[in-house]
Amino acid sequence: MMQARRLIWLFGIVAVIAGWGGPGDCEATATPRKGGQLPPLTLAAPATQKDCDYLGIDAGQSFTLADVKADLLVIEIIGVYCPQCHHQRPHINRLYHRVQKDARLAETVKFIGIAVGASAMEAAYLVRDAHIPYPIIIDESFVLHKQLGEPRTPFNLVATRQGQVVWDHLGIIKDMDAFYATLKSLAGQ
Repeated sequence: MMQARRLIWLFGIVAVIAGWGGPGDCEATATPRKGGQLPPLTLAAPATQKDCDYLGIDAGQSFTLADVKADLLVIEIIGVYCPQCHHQRPHINRLYHRVQKDARLAETVKFIGIAVGASAMEAAYLVRDAHIPYPIIIDESFVLHKQLGEPRTPFNLVATRQGQVVWDHLGIIKDMDAFYATLKSLAGQ
């Protein structure tokens, strides 16, 4: 028994030294950071006409960030079973409504959620249960998640329509007032 533990321990040391199983082994790309560029993303059509109208895109068709009628996109990477995402949810919803109350900012900034690993049913339940007021894009097969470097959730970023990352944050955003001020500044207000 003691020899088996030593072998497991030794194998673990060799794996760490060799770099096996490290985060870099499974990431398709680095997680987007401020100053970086997003990979070309093709997003599935939003579930409702209302969501398509909000983004300014054609209903029923996949789209790119460049198709969205806004200068800045707040992109929220969420897990439907992520407790931190659920904790942050009411605060993000309030931020969205705050942005919508400022007509100029509402035209400049749009919100998109990407539900990684979620089925259509799970995403629909999340939207209904959490009263999410903006489009949630389903990424059931983790395609977008892999393209974005497989970030942990919640992961939030702000990007231009051209994919330039101008702000990023991993984890719960603790100061939504500061994030709102950042959005206004990035929007030139």
